[in-house]
Amino acid sequence: MELKEIKKMYSDLTKNYDKRVKNRGKYTAYKKMSLLTIKELKLKNAKILDLGCGTGLSSLEFFNKKYEVTGIDLTPEMIKEAKKLSFKKLICQDLEIPLKVKDEEFDAAVITGVMEFIKNPLSLFKEINKKLKHEGIFAITIPKKFPKGSKAPYKNYYKKEIEPVFKKAGFKIIECKHFFGFKQLEGTRSIYYYGYLLKKVKSTSK
Repeated sequence: MELKEIKKMYSDLTKNYDKRVKNRGKYTAYKKMSLLTIKELKLKNAKILDLGCGTGLSSLEFFNKKYEVTGIDLTPEMIKEAKKLSFKKLICQDLEIPLKVKDEEFDAAVITGVMEFIKNPLSLFKEINKKLKHEGIFAITIPKKFPKGSKAPYKNYYKKEIEPVFKKAGFKIIECKHFFGFKQLEGTRSIYYYGYLLKKVKSTSK
């Protein structure tokens, strides 16, 4: 799916996004990943980078903890909705260009429901590594590989494909959970996620 198509799709979905997401087969990935992050951080105060923040669902648990959250999203309409929440800062940009935030600024970064559209995972992961503090936490959902022969409208991965990419980007795996993601809007297929909790172990360059 091309960038313009993704932008238009989420622009069109913005108005009823939260309601539709919550009704899409009990979609809870955004909550699962934020709670895993909070549990691992064990901090009273933390700086969070929410990538592909959308309307802000993926940061609700962080707001409950009074964490300082910076959100980045591709779609201006989503950013407009997110401004209703307690984000410290919101940035509208493509995630596959250099991120417009300071290096080594964040205790954790979160990406939920975004990797379906990312063309160059290694480049993005290296960029995230740069933005995290020493031993910073990175929580991410990875769409599980579709059964052989299935038509895949989204990018999807085997664990053996994505895990070496994490390592190359300077992360180690703390935990991996397998859970239901969502049902396709255009069909009845269920999408499953690997939910990874990672830790920065070394800095990398592009």
